[in-house]
Amino acid sequence: MKPSLWIGTLAAAALGAQATPTASSTPSNPVRSVRNVFTFPNNTFIENIAVRSNSRLLITSMSVPTLFTLNPTLANPTASILHTFPNASGLAGVAEVRPDVFAVVSGIWDLYTTRAQLGSLQVWTIDLTKPTPAVKLIATIANSTIFNGLARHPFNPDLLLAADSELGAVWRVNLKTGAYGIALSSPFLAPAPGNPLGTNMGINGLKVAGAHVFFTNSGQRSFGKIPIDAQGNQAGAVVVLANSTVAGASVVYDDFALTGGDGAWIASHPSQAVRVAPSGGAQFVVDEPSVLFNPTAAALGRGSPAQEKTVYVTNGGRFVFTDTEVGFDLVDNGVAAVLLW
Repeated sequence: MKPSLWIGTLAAAALGAQATPTASSTPSNPVRSVRNVFTFPNNTFIENIAVRSNSRLLITSMSVPTLFTLNPTLANPTASILHTFPNASGLAGVAEVRPDVFAVVSGIWDLYTTRAQLGSLQVWTIDLTKPTPAVKLIATIANSTIFNGLARHPFNPDLLLAADSELGAVWRVNLKTGAYGIALSSPFLAPAPGNPLGTNMGINGLKVAGAHVFFTNSGQRSFGKIPIDAQGNQAGAVVVLANSTVAGASVVYDDFALTGGDGAWIASHPSQAVRVAPSGGAQFVVDEPSVLFNPTAAALGRGSPAQEKTVYVTNGGRFVFTDTEVGFDLVDNGVAAVLLW
């Protein structure tokens, strides 16, 4: 996320971190090629991605309330509809919470402000272990306007964690009871001071590993981690692992996939996939403006050795200005594959 990051220029922000990202360096080239997998119709802003154990991709759009799926192993895949969620204009995060059961966030979104109508955010689960997907409403969130990245708590299976890009916080949602509240907040998760409306994004992507929450902060241009306890509360100091200014002056981190240790592949605006190496923050930048169009999320493939060496990157799309009343169309919304050696 987000579309309006592409219109404005983010102001640089001082991080004041507990750890300093490594100076610019280039790891050995891990990439064999980059290719387009699928392109959605215009004005289908693609936001997030998850991968099932059978290699199928789950894809959300903030401009339509439909959860899509496609098989990336096919030469010419097509996207099909798994479910369309009610009382919503689009979907945000998607994350696996049990084997082949996924959490999804829906809402009524203003794509310019990158916020949902207050009271419209809803957390659902969709069970794909059944012949017909079983959808269940978990909670309606009364006091947040944006749940962005999602992840199940690493060792408490009842809790879903959600990134609030406006409040600079991580929420916990009990998947059994629907109870919810803020688990942790930090200046390291907050939007950068002074960023204008539409570019005021704090914590964006969120993943978990071990006893840590990993996060990107688009406004502060950082990738870091926070130790947590069984309820998702902060249990130690924030560590900043990397800064997107090392990847390039205009590079802005979005959502990401963890690769082991402290490493990640980070979908980055305007046209990059950035590999952050474990334990040190050295970065390798894949810049493919003919294939990567304002990337919004990344996920590692599953289901075969070849898939496990593929990073799938969602493309939010690019703006083409028109003489229509709206003023622009969003094109090249879709999915790309970064193929690793």
